Amino acid sequence: MTHVEDELTSQPECWTRAATEAARHAGALPAPGERVAIVGCGTSYFMAQAVAALREGAGQGETDAFAASEFPLGRSYDRVVALTRSGTTTEVLDLLGQLKGRSRTTALTADPATPVTAAADEVVVLD
Repeated sequence: MTHVEDELTSQPECWTRAATEAARHAGALPAPGERVAIVGCGTSYFMAQAVAALREGAGQGETDAFAASEFPLGRSYDRVVALTRSGTTTEVLDLLGQLKGRSRTTALTADPATPVTAAADEVVVLD
C-alpha cells in the first residue's frame, strides 16, 4: 500500500478513536451554549475555521475562528480552544499566556511533552 492508501484506510479507526476521546474529555471541550473561539496557525487555523462553522451550524453556540496572532483580545469568550499539532507554536503559546486567568483555555495537541501542556488550562492529547 502507498502512504495515501494507508491514510485513507485508517480513517474509520481514527474517527472511532476521536469519538471515544471526545467523550472521555467532555469536560475539557466546549459545552453547548458556550461562546467559543478556536485558534491555530497554518493548517490548524483552517481546521479551526471548519470546526467553528460546524459547531455554530449545529446550534451548539456562537463560535469564531482566528489565526492565533489575530485574536481580538478585547472580546470575551467562555472558552478558547487552541489547535496546535506540535504544541510549540509561538503565536499559540503567546496567546494562551495572555489569556491566562481571563478565559478558560483548552489545547488540542499531538505531543504530550510540549510547552502547550503547561500553557493551557486543559489539554487533550491526540498522539
